[in-house]
Amino acid sequence: MRCHRVPIIATALLLSLTAAAQFSPDSILALIGPDEPDAVKAQYYSEIGENSDNPDTVLKYSTLSLECCQESDLELIAQNYSYVRWAYYMKDEYRASMRYAIRAIEVYEAQNDKQNVAVNYINIGKCYHELNIRDSVFFYFNKALDIYLELKDTLNVAYTYQSMGLVNFDWEFKSAAQDYFRKALQCDSLSGNYLDMAYDYQLLGTAERDHRKAVGYLKKSVALFDSTPTDDPYYNSLKYNTYQYLAEAYVKLARETSESVYADSSYLYIKKIGRRNLDLGEYRNYVLTQFTYVKYLSFCGRDKEALASLLDCRQYIDLDEGDKVILKEYYEYLTEIYKKLGDYRNALECSDKMHEYRLSYANDSTLSILARSQSEEAVKIKDLKNQAEKRQLTTIITSLCIGLLLVVVLVVLIFRMLRVKKKANEQLSIKNAILDRQNNEIIAQRNKIEEVNQNLFSSINYAKRIQSAAISAKAEVDSVFPQNFVFYRPRDIVSGDYYRVAQCGKYRVMVTADCTGHGIPGAFLSMLGISALKEFCVGEADAARPGVILDRMRDFIKATLVSDTSDSIADGMDMTICSFDFEAMVMHYAMANHTAYIVRRGEAIKLVGDRMPVGRYLAEKEHFQTFTVALEPGDMIYSFSDGIQDQVGGDLDNTIGRKFLKKNLIAFLAANYDKPLDIQCQLLDDTITQWSNGREQIDDMTLIGILVE
Repeated sequence: MRCHRVPIIATALLLSLTAAAQFSPDSILALIGPDEPDAVKAQYYSEIGENSDNPDTVLKYSTLSLECCQESDLELIAQNYSYVRWAYYMKDEYRASMRYAIRAIEVYEAQNDKQNVAVNYINIGKCYHELNIRDSVFFYFNKALDIYLELKDTLNVAYTYQSMGLVNFDWEFKSAAQDYFRKALQCDSLSGNYLDMAYDYQLLGTAERDHRKAVGYLKKSVALFDSTPTDDPYYNSLKYNTYQYLAEAYVKLARETSESVYADSSYLYIKKIGRRNLDLGEYRNYVLTQFTYVKYLSFCGRDKEALASLLDCRQYIDLDEGDKVILKEYYEYLTEIYKKLGDYRNALECSDKMHEYRLSYANDSTLSILARSQSEEAVKIKDLKNQAEKRQLTTIITSLCIGLLLVVVLVVLIFRMLRVKKKANEQLSIKNAILDRQNNEIIAQRNKIEEVNQNLFSSINYAKRIQSAAISAKAEVDSVFPQNFVFYRPRDIVSGDYYRVAQCGKYRVMVTADCTGHGIPGAFLSMLGISALKEFCVGEADAARPGVILDRMRDFIKATLVSDTSDSIADGMDMTICSFDFEAMVMHYAMANHTAYIVRRGEAIKLVGDRMPVGRYLAEKEHFQTFTVALEPGDMIYSFSDGIQDQVGGDLDNTIGRKFLKKNLIAFLAANYDKPLDIQCQLLDDTITQWSNGREQIDDMTLIGILVE
């Protein structure tokens, strides 16, 4: 962990002390005899200041150490100044903290100790940030940065960039904050500092407004934290914070897209956090995690569970000293849940509470800023008074004359500006009337467009329900193929990919298909294909000849997609039909311009098929072929559309992106075929999400995996 305080070298006497689980000043004070020289007392007192985490204790003993120091004890004096500086900072006495930081800098500069000079510059910058004096913050941060760059101290260059980014983030300059976080990441990458790289990715994720990009950054942070074990409580706390941020980003993405897969991912990271924060007494983090869990439950329609969880965590907000921001969010969530449950009386009461805490927090913030401003103004007035007392009378008279002249000039300018402003206001009134009329026309048009869009989306969502009912349900797939997984991710609300299962006599049939296009056009074709399958794949004789099914499907598609004019629609679908005879351990299959593999003992075996679609095709053959392949226990059969291999992703610096490619998908399947089926599906989902790196999905994705037992 990058230190905020500068350590000192222990004396030979203190090296003999045994390490204690809990530091106690008494153990060191007991070593100080009544006739102990001041030089030794100074070392003992400084050691107490170094090891204590209590600001009052640090302030007391570091000050005693300074009183005992000789003028020649420059190193010990500078260290004590730094400890006192830290104590005042922790007590929110920022001006006192800066005074001692400046004293420490003077001593360290005399010793040419640039490292510790930079540490104190950063502290001064942080004090100015707390005092809301913005101009001075980056002045001192940049002074520290110049020193670290001169020393080629990559670790602390990264830390300085992090500090600059956090200040910008606090000021709501998120774009500037991200720039500094990226610079910190670049430095930590050069140092190979994986834990700080993980923190950099966490900061980038929390500063990102786009939820998909935020998920990408936070998943990289989690991957680095999980792959770099450490006993350091600082980094472990950061890791669990990242779990919380990722869970929050996923649930926001679920709300934004209405996709339950993101909500499931959110719940996965909520479970990883578990009761950890509660067991450690970190009640604020525990409550924030519960808020995310409440959003997950609400998204899933489990509002009663969400209400119970909220009511339970109220006690821990009290334990955290009644954080007004947390209380405002707490009552905001309660209001939302009560409304969904139809309890409008409680919803109204919670809404009143929410506004009460929101107003209280705003007042506290305003008073804090006002107090700081008044403090700054008092200091300025005092300085001006001291300067005025030192001026000579002639200087004062000259200043007054100049001031009077400026007032006269200012009055003349004001009168001229008032005349110009009056004329400008008249012209502005005319323009405002025109703009109001245009604005009303725009609003009316926008409302009309929103109404049309709402009706369109309602129709598409209903179409999704119809399509979902036509595709085989998960329970139906499990009943036919007990050992399976289905990875199905439509690009739009409805999909051009579909799959079906059927039990035809002794054969168990799996069909995967990829229709031309995606979205609504693809969905129409998919419903056409599903309807045809119900007619042509019924009995055992049908299932024994998948090629004949494809022939009938092609004839049906060609006959159906013919218009009244001379033009015919050339669209169709790519398809794989697999008929499993598990008694004879063989599989009959037919493929129409599609892809399927058997992974056997880690080797991927490509299944051959016909390179023509189910539809119109210039070079079409008369019939689709039926192929037969022997099966072995442990075989994994994979059939998939081209949506996964064509997905664009990779490095965000590459604006065009690269395709995932079939060879990478086959390598993934061969490497993971022996894992549990639900794990295979989750790993595939994580791999594609990480590869996409926030980019849009370009096509429907379908991959079916079946294990031969």
